[in-house]
Amino acid sequence: MIPALLVLAGVITGVRAAAPPPVPVPVPPKVPTAPPATAGPLKYPAILAFGDSIIDTGNNNYIRTIVRANFPPYGRDFPGHKATGRFTDGRISVDFLAAALGVKENVPPYLKKDLTLDDLKTGVSFASAGSGYDNATCKTMSALSMEQQLKMFLEYKAKVGTIPDKALYLLVWGSNDIVEHFTFGDPMSVEQYSDLMVQRAISYIQTLVSLGAKRIALTGVPPVGCLPSQRILSGGIRRQCAADRNQLASMFNNKVREKMAMLGAKLPGVTLTFIDLYAIFEDVIHRHEALGFKNAKDSCCGLLGLAVAVLCNFASPVCAEPAKYVFWDSYHPSSSAYKVIIDMVVEKYFRYMN
Repeated sequence: MIPALLVLAGVITGVRAAAPPPVPVPVPPKVPTAPPATAGPLKYPAILAFGDSIIDTGNNNYIRTIVRANFPPYGRDFPGHKATGRFTDGRISVDFLAAALGVKENVPPYLKKDLTLDDLKTGVSFASAGSGYDNATCKTMSALSMEQQLKMFLEYKAKVGTIPDKALYLLVWGSNDIVEHFTFGDPMSVEQYSDLMVQRAISYIQTLVSLGAKRIALTGVPPVGCLPSQRILSGGIRRQCAADRNQLASMFNNKVREKMAMLGAKLPGVTLTFIDLYAIFEDVIHRHEALGFKNAKDSCCGLLGLAVAVLCNFASPVCAEPAKYVFWDSYHPSSSAYKVIIDMVVEKYFRYMN
């Protein structure tokens, strides 16, 4: 029972598989140079999301996995008070981003059965809770890997036909990789593991560009060591942020930002944006009271800060005001925190983007 509890708290046990091979990368085609940016907020015709639970709007409901959030108290503050598979009390990051960019209010999961062609054309999420850059990260949780999400995208592309050049491709991975790296006692050094993550990220970007993507935004890894679960497990008696997790997150972020800049310089007509989620999330934690939150250390749902997925359930204690907590469960922000974070992201990265 104890190993299972630790797994669901983001501390996964088992035997690690060998590092996966890189995603095959066709040579990207040459594209025209983008026109100069114009002032004012830009509307996007579609948003396509790839990644983990931060942007999984319910795909895990349709696959064989225990990592789900389609039951109360998840979704208690979502329209209709429905648990949709989003890992928070209400809407998540990709919903708020889509709304802010003028796409639509909520982004459906690609695997949802009743999607219309209009639903598809304005964008979907291919993301899967538990996923990561490293396929070994996905294996224990039975999450959809990067390659599986790419396969879903190819199916999607065949259904909708032409995807608008101005569609936004959003990539969010890395947090699960870092948590599992330290949980397993991975023999790879943090330097080596960050290189693996970066190689996988850049390879994926190149693959999407070869398939026609013109606007790709990749989020850096947030300060994973400051999640409630990681504070409890590795933050000592005072439950400080786990420094080793944050060190690896920063290392990956610095490397992938540099590689993206180098790659972007070689791709005329393609906009690659690195979103420094680490800095934004750290700012929210440090200034949480000024931003309207009263707690940035504990989770709203569950006991001991280790509740996530099935451990945050109908029998779990839930705080009286989720909107006052930065964290909904031991691993995910509250819907209110997501809104604050995305407002910052939009203002910094998308307000005047080409």
